Amino acid sequence: MQVDSFSKMIFVHIPRTGGSWFGYSWRSNKDSSGEISYIQNKFLFNRKNGKKVECGRHGKLVGMLKQFKKIDADVSDYKKITIVREPVDRIISSWKWFSLVKNTAKRHSWKSIDDMLDEFELGRVRANYMPQVDWLCEPGAKFDHIFTFERLLKGPGKVQSKFPDYKPQNKLRRTKPDITITKQQENRIRKLYKDDIDYLSKFYPNLNS
Repeated sequence: MQVDSFSKMIFVHIPRTGGSWFGYSWRSNKDSSGEISYIQNKFLFNRKNGKKVECGRHGKLVGMLKQFKKIDADVSDYKKITIVREPVDRIISSWKWFSLVKNTAKRHSWKSIDDMLDEFELGRVRANYMPQVDWLCEPGAKFDHIFTFERLLKGPGKVQSKFPDYKPQNKLRRTKPDITITKQQENRIRKLYKDDIDYLSKFYPNLNS
């Protein structure tokens, strides 16, 4: 997550959507001495009264807003924003992260993306492959702006049209190397993440084709 008292913005970070880049580039572009800050990727801090409370970096919006109340921070006029990603591409990215970066796949003896999807089907869900609708359609959650990973790859113009002060120092890029999956694996992802595909079709017109 990220919070900016100057631009009056709360960013909800859905994993594998470019959120780490977005949060970092926002922090590096801004004075962090605003009234409310998110520090150490763990705490919400109200400088006005010194109150601090834990808040996970991939928390959902409604839960976050409850944490703001605990530090007596009024964020009623803050814009709530997030980033989404084409569902199949996001799950491939999650597998890439687990197998190449975090080494989680090796620790759990996962040999392919199918093993990760097995975990999902068994209900052992990690944030990295939790459906995006779990954040987007959370009861009571209302976002002011939803940006797409794919548009941000082309540049920050869409964000800057809403937040003119946002000037990232680095460009968003895909993690290398590229990973390919079989058509059967793609169909399995589409079936398991049907809710994501249905909901996000308004951002990706060809998603159901």
